[in-house]
Amino acid sequence: MPLTPPQPDALGFLILEIRKQLRLVERFLQTGELRYASSSLKRRDYIDNYHVQLLNRLQQVATEKFYSLNHLSYSLRAFSHSLDDFVFHSRQLKQFSWIQRKRIFETFTLLLEDLDTIEPALNSTRLDRALKLCRSKVQLDQNLDKIRRKLAKLSNKNQRNEDLLQASFLLHDLNKLGEALLHIGEAIVSEKIGQPIEIQRYRSLEATLTHLELNTDDLSIHSLGETKSGCLISGVKNQDDDEDKIIAVFKQGDQIKLKEEKQGIERWQKKYPGIAPKLYSYHRSGDKAALLYEYLEGDTLDSLLVKHQQDKTQQALDTLFTLLPKVWQDTQIDSPVAASFMQQLKKRLPDVYQVHPEFEVSRNQVGELKQERLETLIKQASQIEADLVVPAAVYIHGDFNLDNILFDSQNNTINFIDLHRSDYLDYVQDLSVLMVSHYRLMNFDPDVRKQISLSMERIYDFGADYARQIGDTDFHLRLALGLARSFLTSTRFVLDQTHAKSMQFRGRFLLENIVQLAHNPQGLSDYRIPKELFRD
Repeated sequence: MPLTPPQPDALGFLILEIRKQLRLVERFLQTGELRYASSSLKRRDYIDNYHVQLLNRLQQVATEKFYSLNHLSYSLRAFSHSLDDFVFHSRQLKQFSWIQRKRIFETFTLLLEDLDTIEPALNSTRLDRALKLCRSKVQLDQNLDKIRRKLAKLSNKNQRNEDLLQASFLLHDLNKLGEALLHIGEAIVSEKIGQPIEIQRYRSLEATLTHLELNTDDLSIHSLGETKSGCLISGVKNQDDDEDKIIAVFKQGDQIKLKEEKQGIERWQKKYPGIAPKLYSYHRSGDKAALLYEYLEGDTLDSLLVKHQQDKTQQALDTLFTLLPKVWQDTQIDSPVAASFMQQLKKRLPDVYQVHPEFEVSRNQVGELKQERLETLIKQASQIEADLVVPAAVYIHGDFNLDNILFDSQNNTINFIDLHRSDYLDYVQDLSVLMVSHYRLMNFDPDVRKQISLSMERIYDFGADYARQIGDTDFHLRLALGLARSFLTSTRFVLDQTHAKSMQFRGRFLLENIVQLAHNPQGLSDYRIPKELFRD
C-alpha cells in the first residue's frame, strides 16, 4: 500500500539528503580533499530537520503504518550518523590503500543503489525490493570480510598499528550502515504485511509457508496477540481472497516452548484426532522457532463471556462437558500421576512475590486470631495432599485457560490450542485451572461477573458428577488444593491490587480451611468447597 499523501515529501527529501551525504563521503575518499568531508558533515542539520518533519506528519495523519514508517525514519537517521562516524575515522587514517578502497567503493555503490530502492519498495505492492534491502547486508558483510582478512595479515606483520586501529573503526562504521539498511528493509516488510516483523522472523515465515506452497508476496499477516510466554501469534491471509479468511496461524518464539507445543499437537493428533489443529510445518533458527498450523474456526471461551453471549457460553460448556469424559476415558493409563499442587505453588511463589511483595508476610496475630505465613500453610497442605488418593492419569491440556479453548457454535465443536504443557496427569488439574481462569478475567461488568460465577459452579458440579461416576472420593480436596494453587499463582498476571487481593484471599481461605479440617479426619471426608467462593 503506498504511503498516505502528506508523507512522501518529507521522506523523499530525507532520502535525498542522505544520498547527497553519501556522495560527498565517496568524493572525499576518492580525492582526499577535506572540503568534501566538511560538506558531508553539514548535511546533518538538513537530515535531522526532515527526520523531525516526517515524525510530525506521522503524528498528524492517522495511519496503521505508523510503527513501520517511524522505525524507517529513525533507521535512516542512524544511517546518516554512521556516515558521520565514518568521516571522522577516515580523517584519522593516513593511508587509505590499507583498507582496500576498491572494496569500500563497491560498498558505497551498493549503499547508493539501496537508497534508491527505498521509495520504490514502499510504493510497490510486492515484497521483493524490500527483501533486497534486507539481503544487501549479506553482500556488504562479504565485502567487509575481505577487508578484515587483509587487515589481519597486516596486523600479523606489526605494520602501523595505529592506522590498523583506525581502519577497524571504519569497518565498524560500515557494518552499522549495513545494519541500518537491514532495519529499513524490515520496516518496509512490516508495512507490507501489516505488523512489525524482523527479517529473521520473516525468514521463519517463508520457511514454514513452503508447506502450503504459497508465495509470501501474495499473503498478509495480521497480529492475533501474544501469549504469556512471549510468543507472537499471527494470522496468515491470502490477499487475493475476497472473503479475507485466515488460512493458517504463524507462531514464533522461544525454541524450547515451541518444540514442546509441536510435540503436544502431534501427541494430541494421535491420542484424540481432531481436537488439536493440524500442524503444517516447524522451523528452527537458533534459539527461536516458528510453527505454522491450521487456523480453527470459533471463539475462545473468554471472548464469549466478555461479549455477553450467554447462550453460546452455556452451549460451549455443554459441548465441553460431553467431550471431556470421552477424552479422559480414551486416554486413561493404568497408573496415577499426582498433580502435586502444593509443589507447583511453592515453585511459583517467588514470581508471585515479585509482582505482589505485600503478599510475603510473616505470621500475623490480632488477639487470639493468627494468620500463618503462606509457606507454612503450603507445607501443612502438602502433607495432606500426599495422603490423597489420585485416580488413573488421563491426558490433559495442561494450560486449560479460557483463551486456549475454541468453540465453533455452527458445528458445535470444541478445539484445544496452546498445547505445550499437555501430559498425563490428574484431570483435576485442568478443571481447577479452567475455573480460576474465569475468575481472573479483568472484566468487572456485573453481568459478566455473574456469568463467571455461574460457569464456575457448572464446572464444579460437572467435576463432582464425574468423580462420583469413577469413584473418586478425594475429588473435592484435590480440587480445593488445585484452586488454591491457581488462585494464588494467577495473581502474578494481575496488577489490579483489589482483584489480586481477592484472588489471594480465596487461595489462602482454601488452604486454611483444609489445614484446619485436617485435625478432624471426618471433616476432610465430608469436605465440600463453598460455592460462595466463586462469587464476588
